[in-house]
Amino acid sequence: MFKVSLINPNFQTGPAHLNSYYLPYTAGTLWSYSVADPVIAENFEVNNWIFKRDPIDQAVIDCKGSDIALLSIYIWNQKYTYALAKKLKETYPDIKIIIGGPQLEWRDDEYFDKYPFIDSMVIGEGELALKFLLETYLAGEDLPQRNQFDRMKDLDLPSPYLTGLFDSLMDANPDVEWVPTLESDRGCPYACTFCDWGSATASKMHKFYTERIIAEIDWFVEKKLTYINLTNSNFGIYKERDFFIAETIAKNTIEKGFPKALTVSYAKNNNALVLDIVKLFMDAQIQTGVTISLQTASVVVLENIKRTNMKINKVEDIAKIARAKNLPISTELILGLPGETYESWNETLEIVLQAKIVTMDIFYLQLLINAPMYITDMDKYKLETFHAYDYFYDFNVVRIQEEIKEGIAESIEVIKSTSSMNNSELLRTSIFSWFLIGAHSLGLAILLADYIYKTGVNYTTFYNKLLDYLLANNKQIKSWADEYIELHHRWYKLGYIDRSIGKMPNIGYGTINTLVPLVQATDSMDEFLNDISNFAKEEYNVPTPVLTDYKNLTNLYIKQYGKYVTEPITYTLTSNILGKVNSNQVVIEDRYNHFPESLEDHMEYQFLSIKKSWGLNKIIVDK
Repeated sequence: MFKVSLINPNFQTGPAHLNSYYLPYTAGTLWSYSVADPVIAENFEVNNWIFKRDPIDQAVIDCKGSDIALLSIYIWNQKYTYALAKKLKETYPDIKIIIGGPQLEWRDDEYFDKYPFIDSMVIGEGELALKFLLETYLAGEDLPQRNQFDRMKDLDLPSPYLTGLFDSLMDANPDVEWVPTLESDRGCPYACTFCDWGSATASKMHKFYTERIIAEIDWFVEKKLTYINLTNSNFGIYKERDFFIAETIAKNTIEKGFPKALTVSYAKNNNALVLDIVKLFMDAQIQTGVTISLQTASVVVLENIKRTNMKINKVEDIAKIARAKNLPISTELILGLPGETYESWNETLEIVLQAKIVTMDIFYLQLLINAPMYITDMDKYKLETFHAYDYFYDFNVVRIQEEIKEGIAESIEVIKSTSSMNNSELLRTSIFSWFLIGAHSLGLAILLADYIYKTGVNYTTFYNKLLDYLLANNKQIKSWADEYIELHHRWYKLGYIDRSIGKMPNIGYGTINTLVPLVQATDSMDEFLNDISNFAKEEYNVPTPVLTDYKNLTNLYIKQYGKYVTEPITYTLTSNILGKVNSNQVVIEDRYNHFPESLEDHMEYQFLSIKKSWGLNKIIVDK
């Protein structure tokens, strides 16, 4: 019997106290397919699993006795996996090492010179290739170095969950909170150049059988697994099938209590159905939400990244439907895409703000080695990047430094400048985004911005002028903005952020969300509200009653440590700051009745809570 090591390592996911890890689905689904063949099942068995980043020496010991090691690599385990593969070959010279995964540098003609300890690579989907390689090994023949098979169209495949493959792994690790992967289809019909998904699957989609999917959901519920990771590129693209899957998940949560949360990437061209699915989940109290993966609204940029003709780009239409269904909505934007400028970025932000979307996640462009942008556009758009480590380490600088020394620290290439946005402009745009998130998404000036917008002033005009005013008149924000720039230059040099701004804890790449937490940490809320009011008075002649309501309401709207709204508060308006209302009395209450006991815990929830509106109380208005 030949023994095989299944190596699919990942970082812990979620808060540390949960000890949560993904079940190694990639390795599991490939192995399940191979051992469905009786000949392979009779001649090969699993020797061990490596699902987390154990010390390399310990992982090598665990693989003792293996004839073959199967390794899957992506951005979160590339360095670790290659280091482990090298050590395995040094320790066990006869072991055959087979590698595959989205991060595989298969276009490199010198790959096997660079990684001489690798025996064979699998390009693309792995089921057919792995079965072929195991049959080749069993026949005593040499393994071909490069293996690529056509994608499978009929996905009637055995499930690693339903075949019991993971049972012994879960039994051996009873302290782990496992996160399963639900794969209901493969492929993506789009070819966005920053993504390696559509390009990897030739834009064709194929479905798994519904019976298998439902049975896997039942298995997750039986095992009481709290969180599900759906791998769909476009959940909702198969209307009836995907709605049925959503109904099944929601029904299980209502009747049996599991799952409690999930992640999913929704369809880009079926907005109404997607919102119906989200409402199903939210009515079942499954933690999720509507996130519009807008990325940009610039026509030039959308053409550059091959992302035109998506209904998702019609932000206002989606927002209206979401509001009609009483669904919270947010958007994702990517800063630094080719062709983007400060002006075009402001135009995108204006579209988002006018659609009344408050919550925004803004990320720097990240380059993946098998994405079309990396392959063909680096020189075309003069994309300059740096290697960032801290996207994978939850701001743990000590661990980053240790793994850099070991040569196993994982990193991803992050944008630093482009032909349309040099580094100074990128940082200028980033500072404005930092300010906008604090002023609008986190509540510092949104009430005034909404009021002034109704007088004919665009949101971005208001916020650009307000930022200029504060930089000239508020020493705190000027100091923080300077530190923000210095921090980025240090990030470029080290590859990780090892310090914070002001009195903030170090939150690495999440620094773009720090303005309001900084205001709270320095106890300067009143100072900022007064400065913002002074600006509104000077620039737009806003009436004093409006400014009074703005300051009072904002102090209640933003959830502040030591000033929690533990019981509903009734506030009497003295102005029309909220527009036309039936009553001048409004009620402010906490959204989740959650009140951390320490400032440290309060700060942690501001940054890490899955509930994106955690830091804002509700203002209930009778309109």
